[in-house]
Amino acid sequence: MYRAYLVDDDRFILEELTEIIPWMENGFEVIGSNTDPEKAIGEILELGADAVFCDMKMPKMDGNELISRLKDSGCEAEFVIISAYDDFENVRAFFQQDGFDYILKPVDNGDVRIVLEKLNSKLSKSRPAVTESVTDNPGFNSLVKYVDENFTEKITLSSLSEKFGFSRNYICALFQKYYNQSLSMYLTDKRMKYAGELMNDRTLLIKQIGVMAGYTDYYHFFKVFKNYYGVSPKEMRNPGEQEDQ
Repeated sequence: MYRAYLVDDDRFILEELTEIIPWMENGFEVIGSNTDPEKAIGEILELGADAVFCDMKMPKMDGNELISRLKDSGCEAEFVIISAYDDFENVRAFFQQDGFDYILKPVDNGDVRIVLEKLNSKLSKSRPAVTESVTDNPGFNSLVKYVDENFTEKITLSSLSEKFGFSRNYICALFQKYYNQSLSMYLTDKRMKYAGELMNDRTLLIKQIGVMAGYTDYYHFFKVFKNYYGVSPKEMRNPGEQEDQ
């Protein structure tokens, strides 16, 4: 799993982000957090974080200064801002430092999932992928077969752990080892390919396709679809038409 570190001057916000965001299911482990940016810099460098999620407005230094100081110290982590502020100059400065993404508070879980999947994908490109559909682990083969046959249903690390007797961490490690991606990314890939096939059936409404592909929330389906294919469901079905969702 990839190592994530959180920085926010509000302790309550840090606890909330740690608890509500599905880090593990998307291939991340929160290895530390701090309300003090100065102390956070030392810990991030010491722990070797792969990704840093930080607030923009903080008393001692803002998010851009934190990122700049980490980069000057040789930190190669990816950076995501989670902030209630979307000031143009701050956002521009962030992306000029090659920041990965900018999430506005209050945090929407669907948006965070998409960011984590994209972040996991970028980080995984530096690691060799193993793409065999059958691994040398019989138990994991059974688990993957179950996921492949039930990907439109609600599948979580907890439910798989209970069903197959593997720990959540072990399942994450196996998906990363054999498929070079998280369970969430694996499920998204299955669901999106299926949704793409269903788009050819014009008797189906787009909302129906979302449900059939495993998404009960249409707007989350819409966001994931557009992120995956680069166009919205309606644009794929009717190129050139105005978007009205």
